[in-house]
Amino acid sequence: MNNNFKIYNLLFILVILCYYGNSYSQKKTNIKPIAKQGYEISIQTQNLVNETVQLSFVFGTNKKNYVVDSVKITNNIQKVVFKEPKKIVGAIYKLALKSNPNFIELAIDNGNSLQLKASGTNIQNWEILSNALNKDFLDYQKKSSSLSKPEQTENRNQLQKKYPNSILNLYFWAENKTQLPKITDPNEQQVAYDSFFDTVNSNDKRLAFLPNINKLLYKLVTILPLTNENYIKHIDKLLKGLDCKTQNYSIFTKYISANLAFFESTNLEIAYNHLYENYIKDNTCKSFSDTDMNKFTNEYDTNKKVPLNSIFPELSFAKKDSTAVKIQDIYSQNEYTLVTFFSPTCQHCIDKIPEIKKFMVNIKEKYPNKKTEWVTILNDKEEDKWLPFIEKNQLETAAINLKSLDPNRAYQQVLNAYSNPCYFLLDREGKVILKSFNNKAILEIINR
Repeated sequence: MNNNFKIYNLLFILVILCYYGNSYSQKKTNIKPIAKQGYEISIQTQNLVNETVQLSFVFGTNKKNYVVDSVKITNNIQKVVFKEPKKIVGAIYKLALKSNPNFIELAIDNGNSLQLKASGTNIQNWEILSNALNKDFLDYQKKSSSLSKPEQTENRNQLQKKYPNSILNLYFWAENKTQLPKITDPNEQQVAYDSFFDTVNSNDKRLAFLPNINKLLYKLVTILPLTNENYIKHIDKLLKGLDCKTQNYSIFTKYISANLAFFESTNLEIAYNHLYENYIKDNTCKSFSDTDMNKFTNEYDTNKKVPLNSIFPELSFAKKDSTAVKIQDIYSQNEYTLVTFFSPTCQHCIDKIPEIKKFMVNIKEKYPNKKTEWVTILNDKEEDKWLPFIEKNQLETAAINLKSLDPNRAYQQVLNAYSNPCYFLLDREGKVILKSFNNKAILEIINR
């Protein structure tokens, strides 16, 4: 076991194991009591022949479901045991059938021993025979949909008081935070923001395993108005003083980056630069992969070279007949111009171009009074696949299709347009409004 695994606890090990398919299953009839570490989940199955029972959890803000254990049922009556003898980080697990999208949640802490009865494929009929906490948790799950929001909150509060040290307490704390009504009074907003982590430490490793971690962080960053100043506060609140070796550090950072992109139309570029310069750039603890760093750095470099609200540089390109075209002559004739750099051999471009085409055609049809234009520019020195790509995707009438006049493609240095695809949304004055293909943000801008 290497040092990283020693640092991170068993569940982090399980994340790695999931990538390599090394999860395991056991079938036992004798359950030995476990003391202070790990868990043991005994399931008496009935009428589930050929079904696969899975134990999984959601990890991080990408909402990926990691299957940590599973077993295929071969007998009409069969006992299955999912067991982990080593110390874990408390988490909310999902118990489900591979063939069924429905599931029940289990709150698993170190030392837990559970017994369940799983009869038939209707997961809502499964029962927990031991472990009072999870009996109460399952009862809450089954009845919550019939309760009003205040009743749900009251039920969560009661279970929090009953199980103050469990992962369930943390889960319900987070759920209560996400359910807080929108606050409009500035003073009340500040109070809610300042007390957000009043009873929870942001270093708590269990936060990474909360199914509602995305909703929790979204609630935090939307309590105050969306400004660069406020968002920088969010960044420092979550990351300043946080050990960069922890999973929370990388998870919070990636969430913030993705959320800043989601709110791109509000121009939070200064906040992104703060995030990069203070918490990403040095990558001291190797929290981010080379792919992550390339993405983060590329966005930062683009921010520096072509900031939002700056005027797009005066550049000229060529049509397929080599006729020169100034980008300025295009954007000055339209309210909005989407410039897309791409390569016909880039798989992401191959997948994305048809989606962009459909969107831009719909925009023209839905907003006939808004003059919009789409410009595609070959961002590849190999031109032999360019025209076939245009023809295959029927771009002749959907876009103005251009290529570089300069074989060295000096524009790439000017715009930091090295990656594919690469986007710039311009207004009639050539002001850079967006630097991504963000359907939501484009529609917001058009509808202002």
